[in-house]
Amino acid sequence: MHIMEGFLPLEWAVFWYLIAIPVLIWGAYRIRTVFREHPEMKIMVAVSGAFMFVLSSLKLPSVTGSSAHPTGTGVGTALFGVGVTAVLTTIVLSFQAVLIAHGGITTLGANVFSMGIAGPFVALLVYRALMKVSGNVFLCGFAVGFVSDLVTYTVTALQLALAFPSAGGFLPSFETFMAVYALTQVPLAVAEGVLTGLFFNYLKDSRPQYLDREAKLSMGRLSRRARNAIALAACGVVLIAFVITRIIGLEGSDDMGSDAILDIAPSYVPWWNDLLTLDLQQEIILFAVQGLIGLGIIIYAFRYYRGRRTSDAGDR
Repeated sequence: MHIMEGFLPLEWAVFWYLIAIPVLIWGAYRIRTVFREHPEMKIMVAVSGAFMFVLSSLKLPSVTGSSAHPTGTGVGTALFGVGVTAVLTTIVLSFQAVLIAHGGITTLGANVFSMGIAGPFVALLVYRALMKVSGNVFLCGFAVGFVSDLVTYTVTALQLALAFPSAGGFLPSFETFMAVYALTQVPLAVAEGVLTGLFFNYLKDSRPQYLDREAKLSMGRLSRRARNAIALAACGVVLIAFVITRIIGLEGSDDMGSDAILDIAPSYVPWWNDLLTLDLQQEIILFAVQGLIGLGIIIYAFRYYRGRRTSDAGDR
């Protein structure tokens, strides 16, 4: 998903920063407004960020024998829009760039644009359209998770093709990077869509006021038995895929993207290095720490809302 440190020419690195910064300023303003007008939503903003922490920490195998990460931006996109999601994405990517040497500071603007702005923007359009015409909460959640993930990787391929056109021009280069990023991501996007849809079903049952007020929420949703079966299957698949990836040691799509850059432009030399260098074991541990941080926030929120629901029921 990420363009690695130093693997964007300086002019393109600056360009994507200039595009991302105004959105981040707007997002910070939106967060401030949400916290001032709806202080009870602070925990849900944290949960949206935690969802990104958990999913983006997972390194799962893709269809081409490589591995990649989900994005986890669907929840924040649907609940708070692009600006807030961009800020949360910046926090996650900064954590990875500084502490895990994943992505990079020089490429942070480009990575925030693809994962926190472009993917969420397209996904939000799809989500709002479905919420107005469909009452299936799981379907709407699946769509926002699937689209945000797949568009993120497609935009990453576009960014690299613009920066590194091949001898045949932009299109052949774009096809090369699409094969590395977007096409390999389809199964992971499906998995992310399923997990996001399940989370939306939980919100429908526990906190329906957090979902789009224009949605036809009185209509269809998954039964409890179907929801539990899908959740169990999805968690099982993710766990098995995670273990397989670690045992086999599949090359990540980020590394494959870097290799593709050097194939197209053999003379290119990354102009900046990672702040630290980690071996595979250290990377696994730090990604696990990232996931545990996000999981801890989600568990706290679940217990908090369950306690609130019990308290509200007791007051009636």
